[in-house]
Order: sequence, then structure tokens, then C-alpha cells
Amino acid sequence: MKGLMTYKDYQLLLKGDLGKYYEGRWEYFKEVIEIIKNEKIKSVLEIGPAQEPIVKNCDVMVKPEDDMWGRPKNVFFQKEYLHNATEKPWPIKDKQYDLLIALQVWEHLDNKQSRAFREVMRVSKMAVLSFPYLWNCPKDSRNYPAHHMLDEELISDWILNIKPEKIIRIPRTGPEVSKGPRIIYFWKF
Repeated sequence: MKGLMTYKDYQLLLKGDLGKYYEGRWEYFKEVIEIIKNEKIKSVLEIGPAQEPIVKNCDVMVKPEDDMWGRPKNVFFQKEYLHNATEKPWPIKDKQYDLLIALQVWEHLDNKQSRAFREVMRVSKMAVLSFPYLWNCPKDSRNYPAHHMLDEELISDWILNIKPEKIIRIPRTGPEVSKGPRIIYFWKF
């Protein structure tokens, strides 16, 4: 198993230029880390990991265009796929990865979430996705509409009604809309 993000790593992110973005995220990061610790995982692909992936030295998939939220520091990943997750096929072999991670990414896939989820099932043996859950975003907020009132029915459509092995609910971590509840799904395919 490759190294995992630690609380110390997380605290350094809080001190960085996107510190405000990372506030409150440890609550779901630590849950994902616990899932990983309980599985036999050698190869990991993380989609849109922002500045640091959960699994150190994993492979990453990021948008080809500049994206301040989806570009990790070069020291924290192995292979980089410059590929939009909404376009298929992904440039990855069937079942190439033991685990795929996409945290707070799926709501940004431009109504092509189910298409991307088919690729998740094709390229990985397990997956962890997290979603904003029931955020009441004002229409003038940068969180609207992508994050607004996502519920389990919509998420179920996005994931082709494939029942996860585990669902974890994360309560609100701050007063801002972007610190609202989250939900984590874990599958074994």
C-alpha cells in the first residue's frame, strides 16, 4: 500500500493558498482513509484530487485545461492522465486499478455522471465517491447549481442504481454552504 494522507499533511494544506477550500474536509477524508486501510489495495487512480491526493504517489486524472481545484503538486502522484472524465473511453485498461477515488467531483461532470460511472466500473475493482448532500445553495452562489440539493435519488441515477457496499454520512462541518453535509459511497465491483 502506498502512503496515505495524514492529519499533518492535511494541516499543511490548511496553511496553503487553498486553505479555506480545505477547511472541514478532514471529516470525510479520514473516513475514506479508513476504507482504504481496510482493503488490499496496490494501485489507485484519483480523479480531480485538488492539491494533494488521499493516496500518495497514486495515479491521477485531471482535466486537460487549467483547473486550480484539480491539480495536485507534482511530488504527490505517479502518472497523470490529462483527460475529461465525461469523455469515453478513458485511456485506461479494464480493471487496471484496485481503487478509484473521486471526492466532490461527480457533481461537476456536466450531466454525464452515469457515462463516467460506467468507466469507473470498467477500470477499477473498487471505488469511493463523495458527494455534497442536500446543500441549500443560494442561486447567486458559486455552488449553485452543481451542488444544490443533491439527494440520494439523483445520486442513484448517476451511479446506475448500483448499490454501494457502504454509505457514510458526514455532517455539516461549518456554517458556509460549502461546509454542508456530504455522503460517501464505497463499491466493490
